[in-house]
Amino acid sequence: MANDEIPQPSGLSVVLSEDEIRKRLDSKDDLLIEPLIDERTQISGCKIDLRLGGIFYEIKQSALRAYDPLESSPPDYRRRIIVPLGSPYYLHPGMLALTPTFECLAMPNDLLGILQGRSSLGRLGIIVHATAGFVDPGYKGPLTLELSNLGHLPVALYPLTRVAAIAFIKITGSVRAYDAEIASPIHPEKKIDLGHFHSPGSEPSKLHEDWEMDVFRAMRES
Repeated sequence: MANDEIPQPSGLSVVLSEDEIRKRLDSKDDLLIEPLIDERTQISGCKIDLRLGGIFYEIKQSALRAYDPLESSPPDYRRRIIVPLGSPYYLHPGMLALTPTFECLAMPNDLLGILQGRSSLGRLGIIVHATAGFVDPGYKGPLTLELSNLGHLPVALYPLTRVAAIAFIKITGSVRAYDAEIASPIHPEKKIDLGHFHSPGSEPSKLHEDWEMDVFRAMRES
């Protein structure tokens, strides 16, 4: 065996290479990402670059005391802004904005997506995702980017700019598809929908729909 040939243990998940990504994209009823404006530059190494969309949802200043997930229907705290192609969106220090990617994805049930921001933006203090770094098997739709500016200068962001990259891990074994519904252990009759397919925009927080909140509400009311 040559020195550079390292045996791979069986049963481990692996990251898809560029060639494997292209094969999965070319296969029918497999991984789908569209539209890809320029596959030559967007697919490289073991990742696919994703572009910024043109719709931004700012977290607006409000007279509300706080966002309380124990409220059954918290008010919408977002302000929708549409940015034309060629115009900038300014992300100021301390701001948080939600925006869907330009591309839509359809994930097969044997792949897990790993989302990362581009280092060129990170050096400016721009974080592309606050917590949502995984793309579940079976997910369909655009990805919601959680843009925040940790720097000291406003940064101009332009629609269709490549801002993030996604890599794919091959999953061994079976998983529950993202569009499955699960029952709340507190209220079995209440189904929790895990799928927000083909979302036209970025979803607000669904924290108030977690089944644990039913427990906390009951504790508060007792």
